[in-house]
Amino acid sequence: MNVMANTTRICRNFFAQINVASISISNYYFSHPPPPPSFDSCHTVLAFIVPVLLSLLQIKYQGNQISPFETHPISMVIFVASLLLYCFGYHAKSRWPTYALVISHGMVAFGSLSVVSLASILFPNSFRPVLYFLYVLVTAAELLKLLKWVHRKIVGMLPSQFTSTAAFSNIGGVALV
Repeated sequence: MNVMANTTRICRNFFAQINVASISISNYYFSHPPPPPSFDSCHTVLAFIVPVLLSLLQIKYQGNQISPFETHPISMVIFVASLLLYCFGYHAKSRWPTYALVISHGMVAFGSLSVVSLASILFPNSFRPVLYFLYVLVTAAELLKLLKWVHRKIVGMLPSQFTSTAAFSNIGGVALV
């Protein structure tokens, strides 16, 4: 009977903590309404999701003598390093506004990596490749956006005579059509 009482108490304690976490999340959401969609909305999501994931990690490792730094050292190092690079990008974006778009794409990549590495600790080991695959897709999409921007900048810097199709259709008096 004592084992059943302990199990019931542990379950009540766990669900009480989940309840407190969900109340905290809902209070945060209602006191900080979401901004209109923009490029910075990715950064707002990161500012919301990292504390939530850290709270969930704290709940998962509560009562354990071992920390996530000991059970998942690689994921934690990736999390800390990518979060620091995200913060450096935030500083660089304000310091060099000319490169703000490029830096923002890098910030999305590093912010996403920090979220994925932190979330990978919460999920079973079999789900980690899926999380990192999703990260690769997000990063590839950001890289594609960046390459399109670079292409537009390069094409915009070329003289108009090189960008028109008429210049290429009649080279040296010989029509190529």
